[in-house]
Amino acid sequence: MTTVRKHYETFLAEHYSWMFGDFHAKVQENKDFFNLTGIEPQFGGKALDLGCGSGFQSIALAELGFRVLAVDMCEPLLNELRNRSVGRDIDAVQGDILDSNIYADKGPYELAACMGDTLTHLQKAREVSALLGNIYPLLEQGGRLALSFRDLTAELKGVDRIIPVRSDDDKIMATFLEYEDTQVNVHDIVFVKGDSGWELRKSTYRKLRISMHHVLDFLQQHGFSVTSSEVQEGFSVIVAQK
Repeated sequence: MTTVRKHYETFLAEHYSWMFGDFHAKVQENKDFFNLTGIEPQFGGKALDLGCGSGFQSIALAELGFRVLAVDMCEPLLNELRNRSVGRDIDAVQGDILDSNIYADKGPYELAACMGDTLTHLQKAREVSALLGNIYPLLEQGGRLALSFRDLTAELKGVDRIIPVRSDDDKIMATFLEYEDTQVNVHDIVFVKGDSGWELRKSTYRKLRISMHHVLDFLQQHGFSVTSSEVQEGFSVIVAQK
């Protein structure tokens, strides 16, 4: 089984932004979310984006006026973010989001974001709790935390475990899910059209099965006040405040 880091660096990073369609539209989608929830610089103006990927949230936050520290383990995605964010106040740093030494001394932060499927890339529920516990003291008083993650606790059956991701004239991607007690084996399958026909590429890694209820409990244990929680297009979306 490939680790999350290896899966991204050797396989998924090449296809990551393509999976989501128009990059700028995805950035605008995140700006709309932050605007809707009233997230804008009001205090120190620093934002921490954990698991930033290629920058959908980081660039949105920078365009809203935040000074962003973006952290991810995948250097190819960080390089993409750096190329896309020239001229914006974004510092992209490679590292494990569980290692708060990477970002602790650069705070305090008015906002922390951990969005997309970042939380499910952690391997145990206690790691999610540890991450939330690390974030809390790094926020300004009144600072906020924005979370989104896919709740994989409900098990799909049969062919429903085959999930189409995206396709165009040159590439087709689908995912197959194989459930275990606390994790899901995610089998990513990509067909790429080349000069000699279609080439199959594939890789497997694990995601954590964790529910919104479980995350809400962790937030409250660490002192956060939850201001909103809802499900949007299959993602659990939570905003909490210190």
